[in-house]
Amino acid sequence: MGTTLVDLLDAALLGGEVLIPGATVPARLARLSDSASLLRLPPGWTRPQHGHHLAGEEFVVLGGELQISGVSYLPGHHGWLPAGALRHSGAAPVGALVLCGFAANSVWVPSDLDEPDGPSQRTPLASVVIPAGGLRLTPRSVLHDTPVIVPHPAEMITVGSWTWERSPLMPEGRVLVRCES
Repeated sequence: MGTTLVDLLDAALLGGEVLIPGATVPARLARLSDSASLLRLPPGWTRPQHGHHLAGEEFVVLGGELQISGVSYLPGHHGWLPAGALRHSGAAPVGALVLCGFAANSVWVPSDLDEPDGPSQRTPLASVVIPAGGLRLTPRSVLHDTPVIVPHPAEMITVGSWTWERSPLMPEGRVLVRCES
């Protein structure tokens, strides 16, 4: 059985402070695995610098609100921003707790451009309709509501209870499965 991400909140608060490139104030970061972290953005956090990451970024907002390039992500929203998608702003007006990860090692590249130029995706995990076989959200993530066996251990995030575990067996319920490759 997985550990609730709320229980891991203490670990996030004990995790080290990081200054996200282009941001105005530090955030708290706790690594869960090589590809997943809990990020606590304080109220009023902003990243006014325009730019993009060289790797795709996937995240689930667990609390608060995260705004990226004018799109608001609320609790239970899954976001995907592909590599190279320009961001013209970022903010967490009331703060945010975010489960996040990159598809590869990420590097932030500042830019003078002002308009987002790449696609982004916002999906409400609890209410989106899932077709038979699952709903692919990113190149590495699929949302399921029927248990599946994956060939290698994967990160499993159970929607609603917000539990996190690494396993080859999917727990019951609606689950975001994040595979290494």
